[in-house]
Amino acid sequence: MEKLLELKDISKSYSGVQVLKGVNIDLQEGEILCFVGENGAGKSTLIKIISGAIQADGGTIKYFGKEYGRLHPRQVIDIGVATIYQDIDLVDNLTVADNIFLGQELRNKAGFIDAKEQERQSDELLGKLKLENIRGKNLLADLSTAQKQCVQIAKALKNNAKVLILDEPTASLGDKETKLLLELVKNLASQGMGIIYISHFIDELFEIGNTLLILKDGEQVVVRKTAETTPEQVIHDMIGRDADSFYKREYFPIGGRILRAEHYENKNTVHDVTFEIRSGEVFGFGGLVGAGRTELVRMIYGADHKRRGKLYIDDREITPANPKDAIRKGIFMISEDRKGEGLLNLRSVKENITVTHNERKEYINLHKESQMVENSIREFGIKVPGQDAEVTSLSGGNQQKAIIARCVLDPGEVYIFDEPTKGVDVGAKEEIYKHILKLAKADKFVIIISSDMPELLSMSDRIGVMHEGKLVDILDAENTTEDELMKKYLGY
Repeated sequence: MEKLLELKDISKSYSGVQVLKGVNIDLQEGEILCFVGENGAGKSTLIKIISGAIQADGGTIKYFGKEYGRLHPRQVIDIGVATIYQDIDLVDNLTVADNIFLGQELRNKAGFIDAKEQERQSDELLGKLKLENIRGKNLLADLSTAQKQCVQIAKALKNNAKVLILDEPTASLGDKETKLLLELVKNLASQGMGIIYISHFIDELFEIGNTLLILKDGEQVVVRKTAETTPEQVIHDMIGRDADSFYKREYFPIGGRILRAEHYENKNTVHDVTFEIRSGEVFGFGGLVGAGRTELVRMIYGADHKRRGKLYIDDREITPANPKDAIRKGIFMISEDRKGEGLLNLRSVKENITVTHNERKEYINLHKESQMVENSIREFGIKVPGQDAEVTSLSGGNQQKAIIARCVLDPGEVYIFDEPTKGVDVGAKEEIYKHILKLAKADKFVIIISSDMPELLSMSDRIGVMHEGKLVDILDAENTTEDELMKKYLGY
């Protein structure tokens, strides 16, 4: 069989943090190679390198037996490698044929787009893929999500792709739609196409995959043949961490007050979620990307639209109408998107810490404000040259501490941390953990979302597991292992 792709010793770093190290893969003709790993394992970075979207810092890549240097995405497509990401990159108000030929339209002698010929060639291509239920004249908006994914694949094949990369293609699909897409992938492989497939659904990987590349923290753990392994072994390979490396938190008595979220749901990503938290408890939310964790807490905070859902402390309703109302009611949220939603990027450290506190005041005592900020800087150990320094001059960990300092400047009741230590160094992580626990110890309600399982297990009292928009289980963190948690994430 022909070797379609060959990667040797691929490495990549961002700002001194290594995200890929020494990755080696081969992709053969007709093979389905699956990339497996936790969130942040390096899967997406690797396919971006293969597709030319980013450049590796080290290592070599051979496409179809020939080694290339720096290539941009268009060149990689022309060589014969197509990448289809989870988000559908098509235009709803155009026909299927228009989408397939978008940017490469067929034109008649008069120079106008030849719509009939585009439809004919699209139908021929869709027929070869056994997609007779999709026609070139169909409006894309009338198709299901799975059918749109199939159109993306057809568009890739029009350009004579020999390698197809699929990143989480079934993340938003139901069982019936997933089956349709998986059958198409198997059919393409049987015709000699090489396929790289990424999915968090282990059963899918065993249904279609020939080979599994397992990544952890940017490093290649092992390459296994699916016929020679089990889902349990793969999950163990994905985790592979010593529990002794977890942060050892302080435990203290849980309070008697109750925070109750009732029947939260939106149109697509969260379905009828109800749960209770006791004051003084750190309640974690876990799940794979797309499970609905962030969407749920954003509705609780009032940042996103919901179909229904109410929030109570004991029997007092405190459902916020919007984030400003949430802050007024003592509900604070630290967003996962620190730069986009958490920081005032062109403003000083002082302004970033005091912005919500000062909104409530008609007059600002500048001397008291300066003292208050100095106390926050000292309490949170924020490394900064001065209060007036631009907040973007701080490291990621110090930026995060500044946001947390803002949230505790005024007394609150509910604190929601979405990926609180994302992009933060080890030393800053422990300082952030201490401040989160300080809130719980003060009898507050604390919610943490984290894609880092050791963090979730070591910081939480209980963990709510989200799967496909539903709260499927609530686990006692102290008596749960990473392997057990991953199985719950995957729906086992």
